[in-house]
Amino acid sequence: MSKSKGNAGERELCRILADTFAGSFIRVPNSGAFTGGKNASRMATMSAGQVRASKGDIIPPDHMPRLVIEAKFYKDFRFHQLLSACPQLDAWLEQAAVSAGPDDLSLVCFKINRVGWYVALPTNPAFTLGSHATYQTTTGQYLVAPLGDFLARNQAEVLRLSQPSP
Repeated sequence: MSKSKGNAGERELCRILADTFAGSFIRVPNSGAFTGGKNASRMATMSAGQVRASKGDIIPPDHMPRLVIEAKFYKDFRFHQLLSACPQLDAWLEQAAVSAGPDDLSLVCFKINRVGWYVALPTNPAFTLGSHATYQTTTGQYLVAPLGDFLARNQAEVLRLSQPSP
């Protein structure tokens, strides 16, 4: 994926999320696993706000601090692999899992050229589902659904799950 295409996809996703949740979503400057994977030790010296701003590709508004979003924009996606193994999706889900804390709601939002936006996230019985696929990996079970439909059905639940812990 070209850097400019990825940036454009992230900006488009920020607009979609801002329209849905009435808040400001912004791209993480120079995003790229600042605290993920081998860089996880950096979190020990960071404030809570700094950690939150470095999780994922999109910084959510202050009222949704537990939302972690990875954004992807690709030419093609092999949807038939959802029935067996999809290494590309596995890598995206792993990236999101490494960035997210145990109480965070992590979403992998991906746009496929001339197809549209989709979301992949851990299964949760609290979500209302329309058209979707269930994807099983060695690390768990995930839902894959059209992003617009998922957000329309689950706006309140996503908001609830991404608010600060009591």
